[in-house]
Amino acid sequence: MNEEKLTIDLLDGESAMQAIEKVGEMANSNQIKWALCGGIAMVIYGSPRLTKDVDIIASAKLPLPSSEIIGHLKQGGDHFKVETSRQTVSMDWILRNDEAKKFYQEALKDSVIFKGIPILTPEWLVILKYIAGRFKDQEDSVFLLSQKNLVSRQKIKELFIRVAGQDAWGAIKFGLQRWYDLADGETKKMIPI
Repeated sequence: MNEEKLTIDLLDGESAMQAIEKVGEMANSNQIKWALCGGIAMVIYGSPRLTKDVDIIASAKLPLPSSEIIGHLKQGGDHFKVETSRQTVSMDWILRNDEAKKFYQEALKDSVIFKGIPILTPEWLVILKYIAGRFKDQEDSVFLLSQKNLVSRQKIKELFIRVAGQDAWGAIKFGLQRWYDLADGETKKMIPI
């Protein structure tokens, strides 16, 4: 039997910061608004979650040569790699071009600065993760919601209504309530099927 070693290409903090600073400088010099989201944002908000890449939402494309762009994201944006002193960092530069675009634009407007780096607020992370709808997004959101005084549930409601209106809020509030219940340890509350 031929033994192969399993390799897990996880991102270290120093490489992530170097990559973020590099693309951030390029974005800033081109007046492109940007903010961290995804796994790195989760780590900043205290999650023990591991990640392999950097996810950034932005207002415009980076002026990268087409040869540096590895692929295009189906929801809009580019996938590329950034060289750092320690490792090559995988980067998703997200420019939504679908029905979620208005949520991303508003989230970007409301981003905050953490140690010099723009990052989405925890409320916007929960909203965008709800829209994405993957299991890992639920896990991330339940983590954020379970952290004392980190997320304002009232603010989530206000932000969602600001973008999509009261009727849209009515359509999603029960799904979010399930996440709130999970975050509060109310796992016995079951939504009837």
